[in-house]
Amino acid sequence: MAPFLTEAVAIANSGDRDTLIALAEGRLAAFPGDAGALVALAYAAFASDQIVLALDALREALAIAPGSALVADTLASLFAMAGELPEATYYAKLAVANGLNEQTLALRPARWPDFATAFAGVREHPFLTRGLEALAAGDLAGALRLLEAQAAFSPNHGETQRALADTLIADGRPRAAADILSRFAANDSADGCDMARLARCLADCGEWDAARGVIGTAGASADEAAAKTLPATVAAEAPLVEPDPSPLPERPRIGVLATALGGPGDIESVATLAQGLRETGASLVVFGAGPLTAPHNRLLQGRVGRHIDAAEFDAFTLAHTVMTEGVDLLLDAGGIAAPLHLATLAHHPAPRTAGWLNLPLDTGVAGLDRVLGAAPPASGIIGRLDASPRLLPADDVPLIGADIGAGAMHDDLLQALAAILRTVPDARLLLRDHELSHPDMVGTLIERFGALSIADRIEIVDTDHVTFIAGLDLLLHPFVAESGNDVVDATAHGTPAIALRGTSPWRRQGANALQALGLGSRVAATCDDYAAIGTGLLADRS
Repeated sequence: MAPFLTEAVAIANSGDRDTLIALAEGRLAAFPGDAGALVALAYAAFASDQIVLALDALREALAIAPGSALVADTLASLFAMAGELPEATYYAKLAVANGLNEQTLALRPARWPDFATAFAGVREHPFLTRGLEALAAGDLAGALRLLEAQAAFSPNHGETQRALADTLIADGRPRAAADILSRFAANDSADGCDMARLARCLADCGEWDAARGVIGTAGASADEAAAKTLPATVAAEAPLVEPDPSPLPERPRIGVLATALGGPGDIESVATLAQGLRETGASLVVFGAGPLTAPHNRLLQGRVGRHIDAAEFDAFTLAHTVMTEGVDLLLDAGGIAAPLHLATLAHHPAPRTAGWLNLPLDTGVAGLDRVLGAAPPASGIIGRLDASPRLLPADDVPLIGADIGAGAMHDDLLQALAAILRTVPDARLLLRDHELSHPDMVGTLIERFGALSIADRIEIVDTDHVTFIAGLDLLLHPFVAESGNDVVDATAHGTPAIALRGTSPWRRQGANALQALGLGSRVAATCDDYAAIGTGLLADRS
């Protein structure tokens, strides 16, 4: 191992990571299971902050060469850097038992701290801290990399697992987040927030019965605090402010509960609303997470009249804070993903309350009067996007698309999609990847779309929301409870959108948004009308 690692360390010290990887992979190709090559791969992974890969490579190397003092001591340093002292101590003792000496330590890159240095600078769960900082700065990829590293070292640390689940949800991976949250539910360590997020993840994966079962199970438990955070079991409190059914004032003061926004798209929606309100003489008070100067609140700066950091508030404190602000309308931008909001709404802290960005699964939320889109007064608070519609050059293939998860793919929507594709035989259906590329989900999609003979005309696209919408010839709004933000975004980018006028407020968000934008002709009364309107728009792509 020593001659090979001497060469590998020289390359690592030069900073040439690609050459180091090529050297290690070439060695493994010639000598499968070579411990020295795995150690070199660990060095390369560590240099690029791929901590989990480094850990896996070193563990595999130790399994191959259990008597290696180098591998054991390198693992000791890695665990010390992760703040896991029992494991660090174990591997350090193993290294000594295996004959650790100065010659062995020379087979490590200069940047790799020795055990004594790593141990002296140990901090509790450092990758968790760095991951949360990355998440606050909007760096989802960095946050995931760091939180997955901490989870690999600390698989039983609840705060790390919860932070990882939150980041996976923000990254549009509800299945992976549900796997983590399910473990909390299985070992009876789940609190109300865990159960609410688990229900939301299951719903996003299309498992509605399981989601309702999670809510029902939590509601029947003896944990009253947890039960009160769930929409089906939030107990009504005596209202702090009596409901007011009258229309909004001419220059309303709007409050938004925004401590648990779903991601950059939600923050952008709040910022857009704030800009529109300023232009009409109204004002916006945001009850958000972190100070307004925080990087993740950048889009709100200069647009929000008042911002209150409510991240550490309990429901009672938040409700009374809302009441003292004297808002005319309070919007819940969180729904089931924000148990704090639901418990706050139970106190009814404003004369008018409404659900907005992330609607709850159940309509029976105490303290919630209406949802945005139900009149009055929704039309008075739709913000105007500060952008001019633009036409995109048409290519040879009409592209229709839906920015939805599996939970929104109900059979009636699929029938309408199939009708459009049959009428426009050269069209393609694009679906933005909300974990739809997972092998299990791909199999389900092939089965469901294959039954309609359109499986070969579907593509899963991995891109951001705006780029996805701007590249379409037609956006299809789903038939289930979704905000109307996709319709507004599509209109701002010159992409026509269609929606179905559902039978309940929860199914009319897209339709109400189109009506408010003066595009009521693109609202369908039936599924057949939906397909006909979409086909008509595709017939005149210019």
